[in-house]
Amino acid sequence: MRLHAVIRGAVGFAALMALCGCADTADVFPKNEAAHRLGPVKISFDRTGIGRGPVTITMSDGEVLTGEYRVAFGTSVGMAFSGAQSASALVITDGPVQFVATGPKTQMLCRGTSTTMGHGNGECQTYDGAVWVISW
Repeated sequence: MRLHAVIRGAVGFAALMALCGCADTADVFPKNEAAHRLGPVKISFDRTGIGRGPVTITMSDGEVLTGEYRVAFGTSVGMAFSGAQSASALVITDGPVQFVATGPKTQMLCRGTSTTMGHGNGECQTYDGAVWVISW
């Protein structure tokens, strides 16, 4: 009986961890001269496990941009039949991610691709033409 309670507690903890947001950061690399002039930026976001969540970009001058990322995961369905038996499966695949982060004087558009495990890469660009390559 005690083992059953321990297993129930572990399953409950795992479910709670899957639902809570985990903070993470992206690796950011300047791609052009305009990005080099603006200096390094820091990108942080919360992994929510539902394909969307808050993102914060801190510019080198201290300006903070905020937005919400969204991942459009792909899906496919497979079905098999054998006599009176059938089986089906839903497969979730990688998908595009994009967001706009806005601050008092800067707006940045970011686009890329994310895996179902939460890793990916892409590019972020200001409306002035500065471009950074990002990886998370």
